[in-house]
Amino acid sequence: MRVYYGWWIVAIGFVVLLLVLGATMNSFGMYVIPASEDLGLSRADANTGIILVNLGLAALSPFIGRLLDTYSIKLIMAVSAVLFGASLVIIGASHNVWLSAFVLGLPLALAIAGLSVLPTTTLVARWFEEQRGRAMAITMIGMSLGTVVMAPTMGVLIETVGWRTCLIIIGIAIAVISLVLIPLIRERPGPDDIEPGRVTANPSKDASEVSQAVAEPLKVKQLLQMPVFWMMTLSVALSLGMAQTIVVSIVPIGQETGLSVAQSAWLLSLLGIMALSCKLILAVVGDWIDRELTLTILFCLIAITCAALLKADTYSMLLISSAMVGLAVGAITPVFLALLADQVGQATFGTANGTAGLIMSLCGAIALRYGGEVYDRTGNYDLMFISFIVISLVAALLMLATKRVSRARSAIAAA
Repeated sequence: MRVYYGWWIVAIGFVVLLLVLGATMNSFGMYVIPASEDLGLSRADANTGIILVNLGLAALSPFIGRLLDTYSIKLIMAVSAVLFGASLVIIGASHNVWLSAFVLGLPLALAIAGLSVLPTTTLVARWFEEQRGRAMAITMIGMSLGTVVMAPTMGVLIETVGWRTCLIIIGIAIAVISLVLIPLIRERPGPDDIEPGRVTANPSKDASEVSQAVAEPLKVKQLLQMPVFWMMTLSVALSLGMAQTIVVSIVPIGQETGLSVAQSAWLLSLLGIMALSCKLILAVVGDWIDRELTLTILFCLIAITCAALLKADTYSMLLISSAMVGLAVGAITPVFLALLADQVGQATFGTANGTAGLIMSLCGAIALRYGGEVYDRTGNYDLMFISFIVISLVAALLMLATKRVSRARSAIAAA
């Protein structure tokens, strides 16, 4: 029995996300202390590195998303793979803070945007409809497994050869592996590629769906005029920005309580394991859950995590907090992407995902800078966690409102 090629697309996306995000966004905390000590940076300035990447992603994501809807995804990913490897090599070799800042904010951000979540999820949205939630969840498992695999690997490399050589090794290896996988990608299903579970008894309906899949995508201006797009995207952006700040801060918090680099790395590993477990569950039930309600519950879980971190002064409490934020991080992105594809359709998914990425990156940059400033001014993260509790509850209410608006729109369309 021939395997539906869409699952090969999922497998390639899985590996790419594992490597690219596992080595950068998910494991940035591994570099905070060694880089700040080497370069003489404050905690807020060290966090500025990931902030620059977020700002670069914010500026470039709508542009990349539009390109993905109109040009070859394989070509975009190949160029981004080369740029990714070159960026990490330059950062590892550079002793100039301004050069490193430029590479983080432009070439590396462009490479991450063109190689990771945007292209892989756009491909999955094209290849799946009936099993979109499951396919998205399995693809995004790579992101969580990347933390489990890459954080300990990078921890060993940093302790063995230093953070600079670690970056150079990781950059070259990921670029080579990505360039091997990219030629295996097929950008759209052909006439003989039938998704399992699809009803194909009506050829005219299938032809109509294919026509819609390659139709002209909505423009960014049209997306921004959709209230439901703003409501669901802003609520997710706020929550992911807070979660990212917690992930970046968890290793420094652990080390300040007396943990070694290796022990702190296991905080990230546990976080990744829980995120992975959550995605595995979504791989089974992802097409049957209420997506808006699930996201609301996850936002509340972030609030609970922040409350726990206010009292986290032992290794066990930090492990519990890492586990909880891992659950939230693991589920939010795949559930949101499936919801976004449902709301805007396949033809516009790349543009919508890129536009949402802009909003998310801006929120992430603000949250990260805020967390660093709170620490530098107060000596701890307590005020940050209190603020995040309030914002998480606001995001939960906004997602509930999204559900009401979506239902009202569906009722009007049915009428």
